[in-house]
Amino acid sequence: MKTPSLSIPILAAVVALSSVPVRAVTLSGLYEARVPVVDQSGPERSNALQQAFDAVLVRVTGDRAAGGSLAATLGNPSQYIQQYRYEQAPPDPANPSAPPGLMLWAKFDAGVVDKGLHAAHAPVWGAERPRTLLWLGLPDRILNAADTTPLMQALVTAAQQRGIELVFPQMDATDKAALSAADITGFNDERIRAASQRYHADAVLVGSVAPATGQFAARWQWLSPDKVEDWQTPAGDQVLVAVDGVQVGADRFAARYAVAADSTDQDGVALQVDGIDKLDAYAKVLAYLGSLTPVRAVHVERVAGGSVYYNLDIHGSLDNLESALVLGGLLSNAATVAPAAGSGNVPAAIPAPLHYSYRP
Repeated sequence: MKTPSLSIPILAAVVALSSVPVRAVTLSGLYEARVPVVDQSGPERSNALQQAFDAVLVRVTGDRAAGGSLAATLGNPSQYIQQYRYEQAPPDPANPSAPPGLMLWAKFDAGVVDKGLHAAHAPVWGAERPRTLLWLGLPDRILNAADTTPLMQALVTAAQQRGIELVFPQMDATDKAALSAADITGFNDERIRAASQRYHADAVLVGSVAPATGQFAARWQWLSPDKVEDWQTPAGDQVLVAVDGVQVGADRFAARYAVAADSTDQDGVALQVDGIDKLDAYAKVLAYLGSLTPVRAVHVERVAGGSVYYNLDIHGSLDNLESALVLGGLLSNAATVAPAAGSGNVPAAIPAPLHYSYRP
């Protein structure tokens, strides 16, 4: 990584501050999975390792069908396994008196798995995932964080399977004053966005589940900082209809954030970040850029007037990069402004950089 021409004491401080956590959304455990097993026999272990590998492939590629379609291409999971162990399963809430079951926990080597996926021309979705707030309007209530119903459990499980961090509203006095059930069912974007601000989410998923010919159907809306997407779930069981919203939402996220198969490398992508006027801000942004999946290398070109100018070497598209840059809320897209004469900004002969602002 290239660093700017700074004095030795300042460089030492930057290195020390580079461990300061930033508000990036980094999901751990993407390459791990737990699978129930009957016993510790060889055939049972082989079957469980395959199931665990399938689960990892779904999360890492963002493709719901990856477990079936890629498993045969990539071969035996034992080529990718890093470690495994047996664990006692947690109690079953539906049957607390039942004897505890057995689980197999497996962790696969991220580098080897990614290499296999590249060889198989499959997409790779990195650990930066959108922290997603779910407003779900049901016929009798808005789902809240304290809910312990099977519906909530199914939503949480689906999110874990897809590698999505779901956040549920408190539905306390603040939420009730800001948002009504009618705002959810009517998809009142303005009020929903305003009520969502307290949760600091990267994206907002809004669902309205309603009775339909003896079953339930749902309408959905995904609100991100720069776009709105809508879709519908056909009539079916209430839990399955609600879970489908999370699944389709994960599909939309993967289409946007995963680095596509056969993506090419781009070097020297210019990036300007404003508002970096302190050393800790410099360190946080530098560490954050280096952690992003599409970014292969970060080169700091210069620092001037509270702005830092970078050249990034990336893998994937500019859309992949720009989507990743705003995850976690550390950076926000800034309107490009023409450089003032003598301001020390990028010369006119150089293409205008991507332009973002640091959000302390």
